Amino acid sequence: MTGAPLPQGADTVIQVEDTRKAGKAVKIFASPGRGKNIRRAGEDVKAGEKVLEEGSLLQPAHIGMLASFQRSFISVYQQPRVAILSTGDELIELGDPWAEGKIVNSNSYSLAAQVTACGGLPIQLGIAKDRMDEISSKIEQGLIADLLLTSGGVSVGDYDLVKKVLKSQGKIDFWKVAMRPGQPLAFGILSGKPLLGLPGNPVSAMVSFEQFARPSILKMSGHRNLFRPTLRAELAEDIDKKAGLVHFIRCHLLRKGGKIFASTTGEQGSAILSSMVKAQGLMVLPHDRQRVHAGETVSVILLDPTFLHTPMPSYLSSADAGEKKGCSLGRNGV
Repeated sequence: MTGAPLPQGADTVIQVEDTRKAGKAVKIFASPGRGKNIRRAGEDVKAGEKVLEEGSLLQPAHIGMLASFQRSFISVYQQPRVAILSTGDELIELGDPWAEGKIVNSNSYSLAAQVTACGGLPIQLGIAKDRMDEISSKIEQGLIADLLLTSGGVSVGDYDLVKKVLKSQGKIDFWKVAMRPGQPLAFGILSGKPLLGLPGNPVSAMVSFEQFARPSILKMSGHRNLFRPTLRAELAEDIDKKAGLVHFIRCHLLRKGGKIFASTTGEQGSAILSSMVKAQGLMVLPHDRQRVHAGETVSVILLDPTFLHTPMPSYLSSADAGEKKGCSLGRNGV
């Protein structure tokens, strides 16, 4: 039966269902041949072979392998704690009574979900009104985290105070990036902790998170692969954009005739959160273009990982399905 070591001198196991007791003897009704039904020492992992690479994301099979090697304790990266603060007098929390001129604080929740999705532990700091003392107090509470994320307060308005707090109590490494959405973005160090000041518009906050916060959290977690996969797609429509800025256009993706086509999700305003709901990817349009024409090849950051694993339509031939044209993979970045 299974699980026992072979007796000295044995080289084959007869399955118990092929045998029958006969007093003190055993009758055997099969002849499997030498070396059958055994597990040889070293057939799984050989001496000197590396079992797990540093930086591996531990999966159930890894845990089982570690247990088989009697490794009850191993060194791992701590999940980064990420403090999230929304700023603005206009914001109210979920469940608060709505009043004219107020906006529900959606950013804290979308950012917390993004943090969780890439392996971080979100710490919600709530809302800070547009006052230096309140923003400073909330940020101080967030210093228990490994990374601070704020939304709002980093542009040029009278009440954009996050940048002023960062400058007065720490240091700003950079402010403003040549991208849309997400141009008003600040990064600096406060009390030894990195602070990333994201824009207040919901789409700008999410897209900026994808480009700056997500790879940072993955790096802090010990990951080696920091970027989402990108693919090449054919643009399905003309798009006008502002020159001098890299544009991240929310897009649908369609497989057809052995190619991948990308089209916009509709209106691309930085407050249109539904554009992120509908998006399978972010088209990256270069800074030096004002118009990108239908039929051109564009790079797309893949937000929907299931798209790569959806089967090709049945009307495509196997040769079409095997072509790499229009769907090569790469890395994204600003």
